Amino acid sequence: MSFTSLREVIELAEQQNITIAELMIQTEIQQKSIPREAIIEKMAEQFTVMEDAVLRGTTSAVMSRTGLTGGDGYRLHQYAENGKSFINPVTLNAAANALAVSEVNAAMGRIVATPTAGSAGILPAVLVHALDSGKFPRERIVLSMFTASALGLVIANKASISGAAGGCQAEIGSATAMAAGTLVELAGGTPKQVGNAVGIALKNSLGLVCDPVAGLVEIPCILRNGLHAITAQAAADMALAGVVSIIPPDEVIHVMHEVGQQMPESLRETGIGGLAGTPTGKKLKEQVFGEKSSGCGPAKYQSAYEIIGPVMVGPSSSHTAGAVRIGNIARQLLNEQPLYVRFSLMGSFAETYQGHGTDLALIAGVMGLSTMDGGIPKAKSIAEENGLQYVFTKRVLGSYHPNTVLVELSGATRTVKVLASSLGGGKVEVQELDDYPLKFSGERPTLVIHHTDRKGVISELSDILYQKGLNIARMANERSKINGPAITICEIDNQNGEDLLTILKNEIPIIDEILIIQTK
Repeated sequence: MSFTSLREVIELAEQQNITIAELMIQTEIQQKSIPREAIIEKMAEQFTVMEDAVLRGTTSAVMSRTGLTGGDGYRLHQYAENGKSFINPVTLNAAANALAVSEVNAAMGRIVATPTAGSAGILPAVLVHALDSGKFPRERIVLSMFTASALGLVIANKASISGAAGGCQAEIGSATAMAAGTLVELAGGTPKQVGNAVGIALKNSLGLVCDPVAGLVEIPCILRNGLHAITAQAAADMALAGVVSIIPPDEVIHVMHEVGQQMPESLRETGIGGLAGTPTGKKLKEQVFGEKSSGCGPAKYQSAYEIIGPVMVGPSSSHTAGAVRIGNIARQLLNEQPLYVRFSLMGSFAETYQGHGTDLALIAGVMGLSTMDGGIPKAKSIAEENGLQYVFTKRVLGSYHPNTVLVELSGATRTVKVLASSLGGGKVEVQELDDYPLKFSGERPTLVIHHTDRKGVISELSDILYQKGLNIARMANERSKINGPAITICEIDNQNGEDLLTILKNEIPIIDEILIIQTK
């Protein structure tokens, strides 16, 4: 199942007489060779993180790291309890839930990117709201998260879930569509009704720009999460009532991609235009940072947990979780204690890295921290304690995704250069390794092999992996010259218990070095 067409997803579910959630679960089992129970248990853990974030932000006033925002989830929750609201107080709690999660994110608390951190309030808001209604058991809600992931996979593959690439419609709009379709299936709607909910919700978000004030995932991101949680519920009810999206949802997704491509760079997460460019927006940036304002193709997403996840410390899946993973890949490639690092940032990374905590995330990554590590906000102190010196610069690195960084990392005996992009939702892609144009994500176990170029070496490597029962998911090779230094990248589906590195080294003597890289 490629998850590049919603029509295909709907037709397969109808033909097999199963839910979209079940289709996603079966695909996950096939791809990962993991038992069904383990796959569902992992999703249940994701939902627990969502519940915790909702609870934290609705029962206490959670303030952002900058102090610009906070406490609105708690305020709205309290207001709903007095019964004087224009809309149903119970419905208003869905908006409060979304504000709560977004505020926990802005406070660098633990959330689940769904599909990104900037839009992480919407799906948890409506699912926790559904659980609180008493109409649906927890187990059924956990299963519905696979519906959300399937819908998100189609949007991510067909268009984008990155604000830097497609504006806020790609983040808030995608999350709203995912939540709407999920609610429809949760309520017993048909696969076609799920598709209609996606189309209805996404049409209402077309053209939504990404204009974070001061480059922070706060204004207007937090309030958009709150309002769009209710939009998702309304779109679900429309679809369940029989309202049809006259423009098929796949075409709506395609249009969203086109609109995103036509948006000026100033309205795609750079923190330059839109609300960020207003006098008050500029004043707030100066207040936070003490400075005056200055003026890609979609990723291939395959797994449910690339959309519902990662579990991460906020505030941004692209700028924080993705940055941690890039730094972590560089650390693994260095394969020793880092002592010095230069981070060269471009595009949206360069314009908004301080507000998003990208600097903290990159440092945390090269120090070996993971996306959910509570030490990320203290990364600079940890670096100082471990003797790591760091420098941040801005430069043009080429025609890459706007969230791209060159990491030049040194230890006592080694250096490594990693040019990588954060593509949205915590997904990353290495573009170059030590100036070799080699692409890999680190999501699967990835063999990075430095060797001498020689006829037949790729065949030997493939044969050994086959003999050890390992399946190659992706492979690439680059050399400096014939019979000269070369690097081979080999992504494998799984890693057995044997010492694979030792076996390869012994059986292919021309290998100079071999590492296994996998993002945390």
